[in-house]
Amino acid sequence: MARTPTRAINPARQLTAIRSVLPAATGTVRKGRLDCILPIQPSPASQTYMVRLRYQHGRHPQVTVSDPELTLHPDAQTLPHVYPGDQLCLYYPGEWRHDMLLATTILPWTAEWLMHYELWLITGRWTGGGHT
Repeated sequence: MARTPTRAINPARQLTAIRSVLPAATGTVRKGRLDCILPIQPSPASQTYMVRLRYQHGRHPQVTVSDPELTLHPDAQTLPHVYPGDQLCLYYPGEWRHDMLLATTILPWTAEWLMHYELWLITGRWTGGGHT
């Protein structure tokens, strides 16, 4: 049986959903592109990170940490599980789809990545899974 294609959620609806979860989020939607700054605190013991989320309708979301600057564990040469430009690697290919809300997928995955990042800074061991 053929799979029914799903419709991508438009960036304006994505921003509305993000603001319902994180009212302090600021963002704009222009020409089908969402550009959003989000404060994310992965745990009560964590600092708050300012995260930039960019999403172009029909493309994959891009997530970077804008403040504070991500630092390296003393034994590391590079950040773990990031793409070029320090875009966070949050999911396996095909795990996120355009019919999913960023607020219920990318935001919690970002918080989880940041929690693993904080543990990595302490231990030097990445516990967030994925491929190395």
